[in-house]
Amino acid sequence: MDRNRLQELAANTLYKDSRLLCMWATGCGKSQVALKFLQAHPEATCLILVPEQNNIQNWEYEFDKFCVPRDKVTIACYASFHKYKGTEWTLLVLDEVSHIDTEKRREISHSVIGDYVLALGAVVDQDEIAAIENVFGSFKKSVISLERAIEWGILPPPTVNVYHIVLDNEKKEHWKNGRVYTAKGMYDVLQQKVDEAVSAYEHNPNKFNQSRMFRAGMERKRFLGKIKEEHIQMICEELENRNKRFICFCSSIAQAEKLGKDHAFTSKTPTKLKLLDKFNNHEIDSLYVVSKLIEGQNLKDIDCGVLGQLGGTERITVQSVGRVMRSANPEIFVPVFNDTKDESFLYTLTSNISEEYIKHYNF
Repeated sequence: MDRNRLQELAANTLYKDSRLLCMWATGCGKSQVALKFLQAHPEATCLILVPEQNNIQNWEYEFDKFCVPRDKVTIACYASFHKYKGTEWTLLVLDEVSHIDTEKRREISHSVIGDYVLALGAVVDQDEIAAIENVFGSFKKSVISLERAIEWGILPPPTVNVYHIVLDNEKKEHWKNGRVYTAKGMYDVLQQKVDEAVSAYEHNPNKFNQSRMFRAGMERKRFLGKIKEEHIQMICEELENRNKRFICFCSSIAQAEKLGKDHAFTSKTPTKLKLLDKFNNHEIDSLYVVSKLIEGQNLKDIDCGVLGQLGGTERITVQSVGRVMRSANPEIFVPVFNDTKDESFLYTLTSNISEEYIKHYNF
């Protein structure tokens, strides 16, 4: 199965069944399903909803690249969805469909008519599927996992380098509540807080305990991300020495700014689109991001990805990896702390990529 054939079959399925959910690995070309449908039906009006402003530019580029007219096409952010309440369209495209799953947006959806509805997302959970089907009716599902896309040759086989790190248990340099700990000792303290918060929530699942559990988990995650900083920097410096073009996913805005400096692409970056253009125009060869660029962005001529912070969900990991999979020979670098929550985050990666493509090293 090649990419073009897959996209054509999906466009035909959409025309036949009127409701189609494409849960395809990033890089399979989900947007092409909409473009092929509109090429076959030039009279169609179309509303495309996207997560962020920079995704609009990406869609416009796709229309222009494949010479598909867009005079009857409107592309808007989900944040502007309320402006289209009560409208009717031949085709409604829900890009990164999980973004429509809020109470306000679901309410607006009931008033928007789409003769055909195309929902797109690398990973869509059952609750999100139930939400869109409650509004638009039953969807035909097309599922292409990352592993299947590699198996079919739609995406190239990657080289995934996992660097295993042991938490230091000698140097006491981490302060908390007036005490100083080793990295291992500090992690154990934070893990105990998580365990206590989880136990409290299980016994009494109220909003307070839920918030407490979330805060404890985030504190543990930020700590692991922070002490991983020197390892991330070493990997990125090696890629720079090899003249590789790469994206580095950091654990925080502060880390992205520290490591990436003027290559940091975060919510605080004042000229995000210009920075993205610089990368795609080969004026710079690296981008340091947190959660930005995960959804719906094509990075030109990218070689490598550094997953400095693995996502806690399959969706985040698959989308992050997908940014790199457009390379002819993608390389992925993942620093992981042994015997920590990092290892369960690692599962969101290894469960989607065959073990034959994964190499393990001791850092």
